[in-house]
Amino acid sequence: MHKGDIMLRKFKVRNFRGFKDEIEFDLTKINDYQFNKQCVKNSIGKNILIYGKNGVGKSNLGFALFDIVMTLTDKSRQMIEKYSNYKNLDNADEDVEFKYEFQFGKDILYYEYRKKNIETMSYEKLIYNDKLILEYDFNDKSKKIINIREAKNLNWKYEDTNNNISVVKYIVNNTILSPENPLSLLMDFVNSMLWFRSVKSNEYIGLKNGTESLNDIIIKNEKLKDFEQFLKEYGINYKLTQLQNSSGNEIGIKFKNGVGNFNTIISTGTESLWLYYCWKIFFNDIKFVYMDEFDANYHFELSAEIIKFLNEQEDLQSIVTTHNVSLMSNKITRPDCVFIISENRINNLSNCTEKELREAHNIEKLYREGSFTE
Repeated sequence: MHKGDIMLRKFKVRNFRGFKDEIEFDLTKINDYQFNKQCVKNSIGKNILIYGKNGVGKSNLGFALFDIVMTLTDKSRQMIEKYSNYKNLDNADEDVEFKYEFQFGKDILYYEYRKKNIETMSYEKLIYNDKLILEYDFNDKSKKIINIREAKNLNWKYEDTNNNISVVKYIVNNTILSPENPLSLLMDFVNSMLWFRSVKSNEYIGLKNGTESLNDIIIKNEKLKDFEQFLKEYGINYKLTQLQNSSGNEIGIKFKNGVGNFNTIISTGTESLWLYYCWKIFFNDIKFVYMDEFDANYHFELSAEIIKFLNEQEDLQSIVTTHNVSLMSNKITRPDCVFIISENRINNLSNCTEKELREAHNIEKLYREGSFTE
């Protein structure tokens, strides 16, 4: 199956952090726009921009979406502290509930689970093309339904312990599944998800294990000259070289009278661009990326160029949060791929107004004038 045919369709979450009530993120509400068709694939939003006031949940939505990575893989455990305030404090007696709907070619996979905290499952269900594949109630383990041929003879000895790990994860780790198995398809997608931001530091969830410096990523992947050209394309003309010192390989900048350390010379904006480039190296291995406040330190023209680049990636589904309303333009996106998030509600612009939006409309102006209901 072509990786571009594997996409997230819908996501629901309830009782997670600031989301007391269920919030639904639906990427299938697509209009018949005849412009910027590359932002949509298989009738699903492929390149999404998310706007919202401070504190309404743009980052929390990303953390909620990537709970599946924390649940089914052992990647990025250094980010587990982001899930310490797990339940909504007004509803701490109830479990947190996650519901995912994926499209695999023409097939639909639905995966639902509930958790008491980041480490403890309480319920799990998986449906593939309307067929129940797995259902498991951790409060009554005798009522399990496992319609997976490879798992028929699996030793379920962990049921005698208090180790409430995901049943999906347990089966995947203890059986040999065919690539077409629904669990294999699910894990293939989850292992190719990446969340990152650079507001405070190089924070990320998914794709990789452990930490690696940005210097090492570029040097070990032999991307120094390519990185130099990348910066040049965005108006930053540095002559780069490799430094070797007691702390390991680092990037240097050549000057007329010597070489300076790249880390200590560059601006905050260039540092953010450096981080973006390092993750861009792995985009061929990624199916789904969530870039939180990706352009916090970018010039508006640079932000637009990166959005255009993401739009050109046929096999990459991208979600970007931003406050930069200049990106809210029909020149680079479309109203059904721009979402506004407010308290327990997220909807695209087409569904936030009764006005029939057309390509000629100035979406940014309409947004500033309050034409869209949040």
